[in-house]
Amino acid sequence: MNLRTFLAGFSTAAALLAMLPNAAAAYPDKPVTIVVPYSPGGATDSTARIMAQALQEETNVSFVVENVPGAGTTIGAGKVAKAPSDGYTLLFGGLSANVLAPQIYRDISSFNPVDAFDPVAGVASQPLILVVNSASKYQTLDQLLQDARQHPGALNFGSPGQGSAPHLISELFLAEAGIEATHVPFKGAAPAIAALIGGNIDFLLDTPTAPVSQIKAGRLRALGVTTQEKIDSLPDVPTMDSQGVTGFEASTWFAFFAPKGTDPEILGTLNGWVNHALQNPKVQALMKSAYLTAMPGSQDDLQRLAERERERWAAIIKAKDLQRK
Repeated sequence: MNLRTFLAGFSTAAALLAMLPNAAAAYPDKPVTIVVPYSPGGATDSTARIMAQALQEETNVSFVVENVPGAGTTIGAGKVAKAPSDGYTLLFGGLSANVLAPQIYRDISSFNPVDAFDPVAGVASQPLILVVNSASKYQTLDQLLQDARQHPGALNFGSPGQGSAPHLISELFLAEAGIEATHVPFKGAAPAIAALIGGNIDFLLDTPTAPVSQIKAGRLRALGVTTQEKIDSLPDVPTMDSQGVTGFEASTWFAFFAPKGTDPEILGTLNGWVNHALQNPKVQALMKSAYLTAMPGSQDDLQRLAERERERWAAIIKAKDLQRK
């Protein structure tokens, strides 16, 4: 083959390649699956569905929520980690799926959270509130703390499950408040709240979604909120920081992640859509009603958040020997 023939063939091939559609430019041209690593009905699932609807309206393409629960979120997250990196399978993860579970279930997790995902966009954060039975002798957080210090280990607290975000935030609260209490895990928030109402546990830290209705019904009493700002619907409930647990602040958060190696243009497109959706008044109203605070930002913002959170929670997981085999 002489040089002229080679160049002619090369030019023809280049022309044919130029005619092929650019994957990023054509994205999305089919439904996008949002994997939620929990069963339907919880805060993660409901937030994902708010965003799926908003993104569908934004793009005129279906965003379909698929619930893949199990093994502390590692089954659903693992499914996304192994999916093609084409932007059509996303993980609706966050604190539990991308920070806590991979450290707690390290020996059974099928992926490394650092190597398996590209950050797409932050979505929202959600505070937790500390609640007691309305018949409890504790009228304030200070009373609970004083009793716990006088009787180390005598109090117990519930959570939606071993290694869940509320469990780890509860452990952080105990450490920063300088008290001890016994953890009683349940299979979800509903049975934990039922146990608190039934007088079987002393207190519970959980996102506001389920407890608020019981507070308004007079069955539970809220003693404190874990963020630096009060909750609009519970204006009389002070922050923990203002009640002697100085500097305490913690919340759970949700975000989109994609399989590692996804085209940067697709990641940028998704980030733009999510941030635009978070400015939608309808989305903002739905989030406010669910006690969510929008968390807009860049991919780098989400990456830095995940790195900070992994470092923060690693110490608690190690200190409490929470790794499970």
